[in-house]
Amino acid sequence: MKICLCGLGRAGREFVRYLAENPVHELVAVLCREESATAGKPVTELTEIAIDPSLCVQPIERFDPKATSVDVIVDFSACATSLKLVDLCCRTKTNLVICPTDFHEREIEYIKNKAITNSIGLVFASTLTSGINLVIDFVERLSKVFPDYRFEIIERHPYNKPSPTKTARYIQQAISREVVPISSIRLDGYVGVHEITATDGYERISITHESFSRTAFVRGALLAAEFIQRKRGVFYMKDIVKTLLLDEKL
Repeated sequence: MKICLCGLGRAGREFVRYLAENPVHELVAVLCREESATAGKPVTELTEIAIDPSLCVQPIERFDPKATSVDVIVDFSACATSLKLVDLCCRTKTNLVICPTDFHEREIEYIKNKAITNSIGLVFASTLTSGINLVIDFVERLSKVFPDYRFEIIERHPYNKPSPTKTARYIQQAISREVVPISSIRLDGYVGVHEITATDGYERISITHESFSRTAFVRGALLAAEFIQRKRGVFYMKDIVKTLLLDEKL
């Protein structure tokens, strides 16, 4: 699969590293905003990762996915850049995996409608790892099986991560209760931890998911890219997990 990456932040750099060390798929392009200082610079120079020295960062506005036969674009940028990518993908009929989480509901609806209207394949992958999606699926089922249980969520992330996380909100939404408290801990040393506790006062169930490395996010993004490569329509990571890991039909 020929992949185009947008965004060279921490997750984007880990994505480049992973593909360099595991060349099952080919990284054929890296994109940025028109005004980015990275435009035109070699990816290997920016990341200090041994990769094709001719691979340079290109502004979205000047990129043609057809020229490099891109199968899927993986987006690790931010909302404003993602919206430009959606325009590019709809115009060129290129499938897209969106990993950023900084969207408002109206922006998500806009992107969904545009993808459906233009008949492209798109994955909203804000909850990236397979593990956390399995946890969300289990918690949703647990909530239905034990309607008298009370739930609480604790999430732990680095000090500069906004709180609560979107992932904690998704877990909260999966639990069919009016009130599900979320506690946020912000300390260095964490990549991401979500702990869910449920009890009826007689017994207690605790579920913890922890990402030790951003490689977990990369593997989730690649799973999404493989899933959407030849599909049309809008999907979420939970759809991929149910289809590929739980063997359930959409």
